Amino acid sequence: MNYLKVFVFSMLPVIELRGGFPLGIILGLPRWEALLISILGNISIIVPWLWVLEKFEQALARNRAVKGFYLRAVRKVQGKKDAFRKYGKYALFLFVAVPFPTTGAWTACIAARLFRIRKRESFLVISLGVVASGLIMLAGKMLALSGINIWGWW
Repeated sequence: MNYLKVFVFSMLPVIELRGGFPLGIILGLPRWEALLISILGNISIIVPWLWVLEKFEQALARNRAVKGFYLRAVRKVQGKKDAFRKYGKYALFLFVAVPFPTTGAWTACIAARLFRIRKRESFLVISLGVVASGLIMLAGKMLALSGINIWGWW
């Protein structure tokens, strides 16, 4: 049952892996299991969320009330697409990999849709970012538990 709690908790927006992994530790799961379940939970929302965003975007494009605003926003993003094309996937990976609030898979999916990154590429890059973020959090957890004072050498 604890595995399911961690999995579902890791699927939630904003909380994602950054909340699911500590929850797994609190519930008594071994670190590696908590990490794996959190990663799987966080990755599981990428494809459905990209699909929902695509359908939402299509609805916005058809809605007369917001169509003008939507088209202006798309043109603005498209103007930055050339710069993003060069570094975009790396930027998207780093965006997800750095474990800060609101820099997870949910927000990265929105960025991927705005910059028109193909779904398959988006899934791969965002998933790799989630794994990297989890490994960073695991490393931080292990450093904290080891009692090493990383600031002591200053």
